Amino acid sequence: MSVKETVHKWIDEMAEDSPGLMELYEQARLDRAISEAKKAIQEGRVLTWEEADRRMKEKWAKRDSRSN
Repeated sequence: MSVKETVHKWIDEMAEDSPGLMELYEQARLDRAISEAKKAIQEGRVLTWEEADRRMKEKWAKRDSRSN
């Protein structure tokens, strides 16, 4: 049995509300997000600090105006 098959078997045996299952899920999400961010950086899909700051301020201004 391969490592992947073994891990699938273990996960299938875990209860739906198992804390360990949620921990695995969160770790997998984090690992995927980091991998995607690294790929974006390698591909040059990045913003300057100034552009990111401007976009966030615009986003929050729109959000604040809707809540008033």
